[in-house]
Amino acid sequence: MNKTIITMKGIAAILLFALPLSLHAQAAPTWVQELEKAYPSREWVAVTAQGTSQAQAESAAMNALARAFKTDIASLTQSSQAFSQIVSEAAGKKSVAFDQSQNFSQDINTSTNVRGLIGVQTDVYRAPDRTVYVNARMNRRESAARYSGMVRENTAIIDRLLAAAVPITGSFEVYARLSFAHAIAQVTDNFQNILEVLDPAAANRRPGYGGANLIKTKMLECAALITIGITVDTEQAADKTLFTRAAGSFFRDRGFKINEQGRGTYVLRANARFEALGQNVTSCRYYLDSALEDQNGAALFSFTEDDRKAHPNTVSEARRLAVRAVETSLKEGKFAKEFDTWLNGLIE
Repeated sequence: MNKTIITMKGIAAILLFALPLSLHAQAAPTWVQELEKAYPSREWVAVTAQGTSQAQAESAAMNALARAFKTDIASLTQSSQAFSQIVSEAAGKKSVAFDQSQNFSQDINTSTNVRGLIGVQTDVYRAPDRTVYVNARMNRRESAARYSGMVRENTAIIDRLLAAAVPITGSFEVYARLSFAHAIAQVTDNFQNILEVLDPAAANRRPGYGGANLIKTKMLECAALITIGITVDTEQAADKTLFTRAAGSFFRDRGFKINEQGRGTYVLRANARFEALGQNVTSCRYYLDSALEDQNGAALFSFTEDDRKAHPNTVSEARRLAVRAVETSLKEGKFAKEFDTWLNGLIE
């Protein structure tokens, strides 16, 4: 029988031979120290960041990647959420059909906390000293193709909406088209900015609609032709003034003219009632009913809301909370949201 005898010198030689392999296994990837060598800037938009934890390093990398596109995470998130809402509201509309962007929300890289950047790839390296490095990158050619397709599709939709809004008249139908075109253009302008970082030559292929600000000018021109009369029926004069101003603020923020004497191209008629619930019960129920009528008195949009507000001390305080709830609904709450939904519904 052959026996293999390993001496201490032999063990030392084996360990010495294996040592470089161990060091090699722990060696940092090229992108940690030589980012340009690993991901040449002619092919990639790439950043590397570090932190004491993976979450910290990832956050730093994502913010650095956003800055490479001359923006920030908050703006990217807001823009992507706005566009996801637009795509959702466009469902079923023949004139506003998204194909390239239909799965936009799913395509965004959410695992790395970057919302609004498509095609983000990441790598993580944990150094022996426990420092965590994160690389975030986007391939210029691949990502540019995606953004270019979205810009092209959105531009075609914007052009159709603008064509359908000619001539500009004082009607909600025209305003709705311009408003929707403006919302899409705001996001598309952002896509175009990202595209121009990925592919500088795209600056010579900017959309023909001229930017969101130009469309907003047309939208406000249309809004200026519309006067909305507001009439509120409620039991206390102070509440009537409050609710009239709240509704007026909502419409005025969208560029419409307001007439608080109830005369206009359209008239909003609102009724607010308040009811204390039982004796010695510190709660108050409110009822808000409203309708937007055309000049013939036909209701175009109607809204109903009721809810209960409670206060631990007095009924009067509960009523105050209920009054505030009606004010909020008219200004930025349920009424405001349902009106905007109705407005978008005017687009076929």
